[in-house]
Amino acid sequence: MRVAALMGVIYIAVILFAFIGWGRCVYKAVKCDWDPIGKAEVIYTVGVFTGAGAIIGWIDIEDLPTKSKEEVRE
Repeated sequence: MRVAALMGVIYIAVILFAFIGWGRCVYKAVKCDWDPIGKAEVIYTVGVFTGAGAIIGWIDIEDLPTKSKEEVRE
């Protein structure tokens, strides 16, 4: 009986961890700087639509500063 209860608690904790991670991934995808599109934007967006965001949401991905379109033209 105790093993079943423990397994139930672990199952709920893993599911909760995954949903919170996916929510974090959605938030990070929305808050990314989309000009120009970089590594973080692609990874977070793929994570949102594939379910991998349950894990990716817990990872901080930093894009290197790049030149904007206006800076490239000058």
